[in-house]
Amino acid sequence: MRVLFLGDIVAKSGRDAVLAKLNVLKEQYQPDFVIANAENSAHGKGITFKIYNQLLLAGVDVITLGNHAFSKTEILNHLPSMNSAIRPANMEPFHIGKSYVIKEVNGKRVAVVNLVGKVFMDVCREDPVVTMEKLLKEIDADMIFVDLHAEATAEKMTFANYFAPRVTTVIGTHTHVQTADEQIINGCAYITDAGMCGVYASILGRDTEEVIARSIYNESTRYTPAQGPAVISGVLIDIDEKTNRANRIERIQIRPKG
Repeated sequence: MRVLFLGDIVAKSGRDAVLAKLNVLKEQYQPDFVIANAENSAHGKGITFKIYNQLLLAGVDVITLGNHAFSKTEILNHLPSMNSAIRPANMEPFHIGKSYVIKEVNGKRVAVVNLVGKVFMDVCREDPVVTMEKLLKEIDADMIFVDLHAEATAEKMTFANYFAPRVTTVIGTHTHVQTADEQIINGCAYITDAGMCGVYASILGRDTEEVIARSIYNESTRYTPAQGPAVISGVLIDIDEKTNRANRIERIQIRPKG
């Protein structure tokens, strides 16, 4: 089985890039299953029902979220019916939406889990390790994919090494910067951060001048997504369907020309 995971989709430029190029990626890499983190897809914070449907129509099978999952208030009404979107299991409000989904792929039950980290993440309400232990007791699946939306490198690596014997992948998201540490840990595919699908000439997908004005000159600004050509970042994971264990992970990064 081959799985394509796309890192944080940021704002309109990131969405447009994914919508325009996903078919090309699928033709090139032939994935059986596509997962994308879209918690920044609506103007840089959150997701809307319209964007959710656009991504599914483009070929995304499961959408993961993160600390901005509920930034757009409209999503509170739609999330319960969004059967292919998951929100972090250890973040409030706990009763809205799903924290994992199970899909059948090539005759296998594939679970996708969403969590937030506890380090530097003020939305975390329970240690992701504690939450994951609880989820493992109720998830009945052949393979388990985890999107750990977290800030700290060490936290993600510790989580992956601890759960490696029991899950198939641990993919880090949130920092928007793709790391070069993809590896197989005891049959579990891991990368600290898959990177982003967003404007390449930006600060994490955000307008550079706006961030400088706010961070260096202490000016009061509004969150402004960058505009321009986008990079597409993610990973490709190969899984042995006899053992249900990962045996290969490859970084993907497609930068805009020029």
